[in-house]
Amino acid sequence: MERNPVNTIINSIKVFAADDTGATAIEYALIASILGVALLPVLSDTSSGIASLYTRVEGYFAIVNGS
Repeated sequence: MERNPVNTIINSIKVFAADDTGATAIEYALIASILGVALLPVLSDTSSGIASLYTRVEGYFAIVNGS
């Protein structure tokens, strides 16, 4: 008995739609990407603040060393 190709395709699509394997990994990836995008402005401000801090500390060492 031959199988109808249309029914085979429809059944394959139904199985694919019902399969939720890997859904948790995709959800975690989405959460991580959203957090990454949200943290970009914060981290860029932090890096300029840290650079400013290092510049000030460098100035203090220059004063102490008499340069």
